[in-house]
Order: sequence, then C-alpha cells, then structure tokens
Amino acid sequence: MSLSNRFSRILLLLEKNYPEFRGGLANYSSPFQLLIATVLSAQSTDKQVNLITEKLFSHFPDPEAFASSSIIEIERYISKVGLYKNKAKFIFNLSKQLINEYDSIVPTSILELVKLPGVGRKTANVLLNDWFDIHEGIAVDTHVKRLSYRMGLTDNTDPNKIETDLQEIIPSEKWGRLTHLFISHGRAVCKAQKPLCKTCFLNEACPRVGVVEE
Repeated sequence: MSLSNRFSRILLLLEKNYPEFRGGLANYSSPFQLLIATVLSAQSTDKQVNLITEKLFSHFPDPEAFASSSIIEIERYISKVGLYKNKAKFIFNLSKQLINEYDSIVPTSILELVKLPGVGRKTANVLLNDWFDIHEGIAVDTHVKRLSYRMGLTDNTDPNKIETDLQEIIPSEKWGRLTHLFISHGRAVCKAQKPLCKTCFLNEACPRVGVVEE
C-alpha cells in the first residue's frame, strides 16, 4: 500500500471514530481570545488553560484591556499555567503590537502571526485552522509529532519538518482536522506511554503496530 493510500485509510478510520472533537480549548469568543488561550497552552494542558480563561477574558476581553494593565497583574490571572511569567510578558507585548501595528485586528496569515511575541507556527496554525478556517499549515503538537512518526508518515523529529512531510501527503482542507484527530487518538489509544496497539482500530494501516507497545 502506498503512503498516500495508507494515510487515506488512516484518515478515514480516525474520522469515523472521532467525529466530534474540535479542539480542547474553551471559553473564548473572538480570534484574539483564542490566540491568547493558545499561547497559554504551550507546555500546559488545555484543562489548566480552561480553568483560568473564563475569568481572564472577563477582565481582559481585548488587546486594549491587556495593554492598559501591567505584566504583574496579568501574572496574577495566569499563574496556574506553566511558564506564566514569560507568557504574561508575551501577552502584554503581543497586545500592544496588535494595537500599534494591526489596529487591534488579529492578522490572518502565518507570516504576520509569527511576528507577534510568543506566537510560533503551531499557535498560528491552531488559530487559522480553528477560527478562520484558513489552512496554511498543520499545527504539530506533541500528539501529532508522536503519531506521525509511529504511523510512518515522517522520519523527522523537528516540528517544522514534520509539518512539511505531512503537507505533502494530506489535502490542505484536512490540515486543521488532522491535528484534532491525532490529539483524540493520542489521548485515547496511541499514548506516549503504553500505547494500546492490540486494540487499536488503525492496526491494518499502521506499520509499527506492536513495536511501540509495552
């Protein structure tokens, strides 16, 4: 079976088994708020982020609210997520840059988004795919990285190279959905520790079935 045909089978099975998942972040009502929530999610769980964002966005609904505050005050609201001191600086400076350079409007291209403090390709892709339905790239998180290698879709470990490899075999309209599907399967079955290979519904299409199971 060719790589493209094998992946088509993988994608079909994933979509059949995970029809609903649309991302784990909640409590946002604008592209700006989703951008901030995604920045906060780096090296933190969606659950941790969701615990603070309702109160955070009630107090800071837009770039102007963050920019008129202080880094110390922002820290108090986000102290339960990892690297909160760095993230508070990113959010404060990101908000100011959006106001000064983009009239408080979140840009809709990766090239513009990654110019913002604390925003890398993964964060930019999450925002573009999930809010704007713009598919410039694939958000490569820890689940996408792990599953792509295990399924034989890439031999690379660098997220940017993995993204390029996946883009070559995946239709662009599926790029956003792919991340959600891999997150779902990575959490439920293809776990970092003790993946459930014996009961995995992807056995027929996965070249490493049983190899990584402990």
